[in-house]
Amino acid sequence: MKGLPAETDFVVIGAGVAGLRAAIELASAGRVLVLAKGAFSHHESGQSDVAAVLSDEDEITLHLQDTIEAGNGLCHPAAVKILVEEGAQRIEELIAWGTHAHSTQLTFGPESGHSRGRLLHAQGDSTGTEILRVLRAKAHSIKHISVAESTFTTSLRTEDGRVTGVSLLDAKGTLHHVSCSAVLLATGAMGQIYRNTTNLEPATADGIALGFRAGAELSDMEFVQFHPTVLYLKKAPRFLLSESLRREGAQLRNIELDRFMGKYHPMGELAPRDLVARAIVHEMEVSRAKDPIVYLDLTHLNPAKVQKRFPRIYATFMQHNIDITEDLIPVRPAAHFSIGGVRTDLDGKTNVAGLYAAGEVAACGVHGANRLPSNSLLESLVYGARAGKAMRGEMRELKKTEHPPGAAYANGPVDSGVEELIAQIQNAMWSDVGIVRMRGGMQRAVKTLEEMAPKLQNPGTRRAHEAANLRVAALAVARSALAREESRGAHYRVDYPDHDDKKFLKHSVVRGEKVVFL
Repeated sequence: MKGLPAETDFVVIGAGVAGLRAAIELASAGRVLVLAKGAFSHHESGQSDVAAVLSDEDEITLHLQDTIEAGNGLCHPAAVKILVEEGAQRIEELIAWGTHAHSTQLTFGPESGHSRGRLLHAQGDSTGTEILRVLRAKAHSIKHISVAESTFTTSLRTEDGRVTGVSLLDAKGTLHHVSCSAVLLATGAMGQIYRNTTNLEPATADGIALGFRAGAELSDMEFVQFHPTVLYLKKAPRFLLSESLRREGAQLRNIELDRFMGKYHPMGELAPRDLVARAIVHEMEVSRAKDPIVYLDLTHLNPAKVQKRFPRIYATFMQHNIDITEDLIPVRPAAHFSIGGVRTDLDGKTNVAGLYAAGEVAACGVHGANRLPSNSLLESLVYGARAGKAMRGEMRELKKTEHPPGAAYANGPVDSGVEELIAQIQNAMWSDVGIVRMRGGMQRAVKTLEEMAPKLQNPGTRRAHEAANLRVAALAVARSALAREESRGAHYRVDYPDHDDKKFLKHSVVRGEKVVFL
């Protein structure tokens, strides 16, 4: 788009699955401005499959039961019911939209935690990317939707307790203000709070920090899923090796090349991913290696079948001179999915008037304490659509206020001090609020993050804003994890290894500097 408007009806921060699905729903009510942090066409949603009940061999009640069982007592039953009941309609929409210009073939497959084969695959191992392609094409065809690329939202503008617009930096670093009737946070993940993560560089917890500073409550922040099998090469990105590989027969081997998962769970490599991640951590610790790893082994599988089923993974690894059909793959766990986020109701509404959230940035209770694999894309589709529908009722007459663009920020080299602060955040979180947690470590992380606040009070560049956002989210995770004195789902404490339903069969809620359980 040419230039940024001074006002629009709705602003959607984030151009992923949840944001685009909401924008499509909103467009019938007014003008929608979608703010993409990067290049719109380059946004990817990774290898995730999507779970939905479309097969005659499956039932909605079974998907609901599987999701609630995975959630370890903290799923909001009404939220899960909405997810599984509305999921089929959202998928059927995608298929209808996608077949106009592109052949979209969906095939069913199994996954750990699901009692039926309800995982839909499209384009081999690129289902998320294919869903985004369809949503982008649909959004592009609607005249009331405009997309601003390479924009970074610095704050939500509020008046009398209501969100009335956004302040943002354009690609040149110039400050703009946009007034609107309502804002949707759809910024996705916060994985960059950790040193090792599957999340891409833009996943700097922007939506969580924006909402929190505007007065929004955060919930379930202690529940962070770590994917057990992520490529570990010093000069390569942390590329996720899908759980689908283990479903196809891939084996985990320790540094001595022995299979080890049988010691930890009767399901072996197909055990719940949080248990697999902890098992890998233990194997790396007992190896006493200076740079410990374990291996994922596909060498015993049919090479042609592997290449056909996982074309993206195969091609990516060949770029690093690794043939996954012949070579052992060095892996470690890495932060993968944020279960918690900005607290919402079943329509994406937060406790701040005019502010909504959907997708991974939101916490509506659908995942509980542990997300069932492949429910995340479905959540973004279902709750993105619901948030968009609810926001249509927020239309109001906007005040005619002129906000001339602010001075451009310097586009020179990033301040090395900011990068050092980000590294401190990531190291503290990885070491002390990671896969295995203890009171002393979490207290140390909280102290480190609190003491860092003065250094990030007045961010002057986009990267400094990202650092400030990472600190806000990391501190919320650390405080919530410290407050939950039990182990449940994705949250595991050595000093409190058991469930404590009497005290903690509740959701954590971050309000300012306090954590309460409701």
